[in-house]
Amino acid sequence: MNQETKVNILEKDYLDDLNKIKNTIKSNQAQTMVIVNRTMILTYYQIGKIINQRKKWGNKFIERLSINLKDYGKGYSFDNLSRMARFAMELTEKEIVAQGVPQIPWGTIIAILQKSRSHEEIIWYINETYRNHWSRSIVINQFKLKAYERNQIKPTTSIPEESLTSNKITNLFKDTYVFDFLNIVSIKNERELQRTLIGNISDFILELGTGFSFVAEKYKLRTEEESYEIDLLFYHIPTHSYVVIELKMHKFKPEYIGQLLFYTNYIDTYVKGENDSETIGIILCPEANGFICRTTLKNTKNMAISK
Repeated sequence: MNQETKVNILEKDYLDDLNKIKNTIKSNQAQTMVIVNRTMILTYYQIGKIINQRKKWGNKFIERLSINLKDYGKGYSFDNLSRMARFAMELTEKEIVAQGVPQIPWGTIIAILQKSRSHEEIIWYINETYRNHWSRSIVINQFKLKAYERNQIKPTTSIPEESLTSNKITNLFKDTYVFDFLNIVSIKNERELQRTLIGNISDFILELGTGFSFVAEKYKLRTEEESYEIDLLFYHIPTHSYVVIELKMHKFKPEYIGQLLFYTNYIDTYVKGENDSETIGIILCPEANGFICRTTLKNTKNMAISK
């Protein structure tokens, strides 16, 4: 086969690929605007697969495509076509459909691909983004907070052994929370900590996790002889549970659980409705010994200690 024949074959292959991509774009552009993002994501994935079939042609293939696809808009630049190729390389079609990827904006997907260091990390962030409706800025912040790495750490303090089989507990609590919006050095007592958290309620709820709704601070519990105050009271919509949060500025002590138990029992008895689940209690403290926490929490349920 002479050189001219080889060039002609390559040119034919290129034109075939170009036509496939154009037909893919045209076909998907015809779909309803209600599923624009889904259509775009699937289009980008299909284009990425076509590009990856020509990996040996190198960047010049992508450069030429970007020139010939200018009429279809800015979405087909060299950089974006390269991202499509990476997208199709990192995820299978089955994973894309199963993980709800088509519901996530393209800019957010790019951020996840660029910042993740493994396939497992990509899948985790995609799942969490889809489940929690994270925006791109929230995703980037979660990377800064090393959310994936923290999720991989086995809890040392927060979950009682008897509750490890309960999705309600394991999915709700974190062993360690990162409140990077706090200047902890300047906070002198629990009241100041409470005020600061309430002053940054959006960031606080974001770190707590999905589904939390703020109910009250210093929630009063009245008895015949005296009254008490819950530091923070939330409602967790997915589990239909009130969540009592007690703030401590010192290392965890076993007696804290007795106080928390009284608060959760009070809410269960006098506040929660017929359709609500049992109240959940959590103690936030700066330091906690794993052995003491596990021993204290033994035979308890719906309670946790987090740092």
